[in-house]
Amino acid sequence: MTKSSKTHSPTRSRDKVLQTLYELELSGEDLKDVLKNHPSEKSNAFYNDMLKGVLDNQENIDEIIQNNLDRPFQQLDVIEKNAIRIGLFELMNKELDAAIVINESIRMTKKYGSVEGYKLVNAVLDKIIKAS
Repeated sequence: MTKSSKTHSPTRSRDKVLQTLYELELSGEDLKDVLKNHPSEKSNAFYNDMLKGVLDNQENIDEIIQNNLDRPFQQLDVIEKNAIRIGLFELMNKELDAAIVINESIRMTKKYGSVEGYKLVNAVLDKIIKAS
């Protein structure tokens, strides 16, 4: 495996999208400023497509999430919220098996989120899949 294919793996790219969305939400900076902190992602098509897709469709994605939550959207942890956004975007736009999408969202939440956060991510994405 070459170095560039390893550094632009879908798994690593999802992690970077999650980190960028997290940074955007907490810093209040605009996308252009936040992207300056991620220069190595400039040539990563997977990262750029996913980040743009989540941000361009965020209103619709957030509405779907809210409709499948058992709590107010504002109470979601930033990591959990963005892991669900990424997962939902992939479910809507990628040719991936739902189990892969859920597993990746759970993996990100376990890696970066709260101890029990992955359970909520799993439940919400599972509910959305079953409803569609």
